[in-house]
Amino acid sequence: MPKILFIVKNKNEASSRFRVFAYFDQLQKDFDTDVFYAEYNNKSVPKIFRSLIKRLRFLYLLWLVKKYDVVYMQRPMSSDKSNSTFFEALLVKVNPHLIFDFDDALFVQNEPKIKSLVTLAQSCVCGNDYLADFARRYNPNTYVIPTAIDTDKFQQRSSVDVQTVTIGWTGTSGNYQFFTEKMISDIARVLENSPNTRFLFICDREPGQHFTFEYDYIPWRAESEINDLQQIDIGLMPLIDSPWSRGKCGFKLIQYGAIGIASLASDVGVNADVIRDKQSGYLIHDDDWYTPLKALVENKDLAKKMGKEAQRHMRKVYSLKTNYPKLKEAIEATYP
Repeated sequence: MPKILFIVKNKNEASSRFRVFAYFDQLQKDFDTDVFYAEYNNKSVPKIFRSLIKRLRFLYLLWLVKKYDVVYMQRPMSSDKSNSTFFEALLVKVNPHLIFDFDDALFVQNEPKIKSLVTLAQSCVCGNDYLADFARRYNPNTYVIPTAIDTDKFQQRSSVDVQTVTIGWTGTSGNYQFFTEKMISDIARVLENSPNTRFLFICDREPGQHFTFEYDYIPWRAESEINDLQQIDIGLMPLIDSPWSRGKCGFKLIQYGAIGIASLASDVGVNADVIRDKQSGYLIHDDDWYTPLKALVENKDLAKKMGKEAQRHMRKVYSLKTNYPKLKEAIEATYP
């Protein structure tokens, strides 16, 4: 059985949770799998010793990778701010069978580094075509595997509160920046004009004062993630069009859809693939959130119909069952 070492940042990194760990039950049937956590951040250890421990762990990793048929590196190991790929170059000399996986437009922030990593790798796995277009300039062995979801776990809630419509958003606090003043104003109008409608944020940090409408807030927790998302009836994913945003993989839309939630999202990048416009949700073209949001709030049957179509689309295109054969193929094509 081929031996695979997955190098990930930590246990809770979202990209690792859904692009690596979500597949582990299936991977362990086909491969002998191990994990190395690249991040070391024990703050009880003095900073000077932490730096030394990190270097010793990297030396240990260089010894360790010799034992494996394939090394699967999920995002860069070294700092995103550094152009250096010295460590990864050493790793490839020890074990050339490296797969480099990335699901953000990291080349927008540091093109020399990502170009070097893509070139060093024997194969690349990218979360969407936009990322793959960059990778294929330097590595023809590039596979597109969207960030997939376990549709057996992410299910529609069994009982629905027919009285209250919940508009919701989930994400990291850095993405609050995508809520424009116009969007915030549109949401406020809908909430003011639609009785029994509320807004829910699920995030690592509560929104700032520029959110002028009333809202409920739940701190994001992995153990309650699905139950929290099941409270949402209409999911939002705003983006501001930019090279970085075009590299996003639309995962909150995939989560919403798997649970049977109709979504509204900016027509940027992969969002147009995840949402089937006017069938499983609405793509927002001109920053007008009010009109489609009002339509879904006032027509629960329409929201329910779109949610069912979203769920069908997720199971067909974005499920673990659909995408695991692609991952298996990428791994099998890489080891000797």
